[in-house]
Amino acid sequence: MKAGGVRGEFRTFGALVGGLVMIMMGIALAVFSGGGAGRFETNGERIYYTGSNQDGKRIVYRGGAASGMMMARGLACASCHGSNAQGGQHQMYMLVMDAPDIRWSTLAAEGEDEHAGTGGTYDLVAFRRAVIDGRHAGGEPLNDLMPRWSLSDTDLADLATFLQSLGQ
Repeated sequence: MKAGGVRGEFRTFGALVGGLVMIMMGIALAVFSGGGAGRFETNGERIYYTGSNQDGKRIVYRGGAASGMMMARGLACASCHGSNAQGGQHQMYMLVMDAPDIRWSTLAAEGEDEHAGTGGTYDLVAFRRAVIDGRHAGGEPLNDLMPRWSLSDTDLADLATFLQSLGQ
């Protein structure tokens, strides 16, 4: 048996599957973001799924899970938090991540999830602190896997409104 054995073959297979998943996510992102604002009902929805606003401008971010890695078209909220914003465990490259539920009903529920931190619920000010500054409502730092986004006031409010529209 070769040096890596079965364990090495499993890692190679895992890397291959992870790579294919990322390629498929890139293709889906390209399809969603390529059709202009008409594919989405709101600017917030477009930002969530594509990482670009209604003007087609890419939302710039720093840090996060893909920092330093090749992302064909960049990240979007849905890249980690999923199509319904409920989060969950997923793999990005060789990294397994557990993204939290970011539906507004969850964010606004004081102390019932990891977002609230110590003594805080999410309003637009706390949401800004999380998305732009990387801090929980209670002031603690968010996980380093969460990108820090450079959103305008309008784009941030539109994104919050979209998250508020998602079901319980």
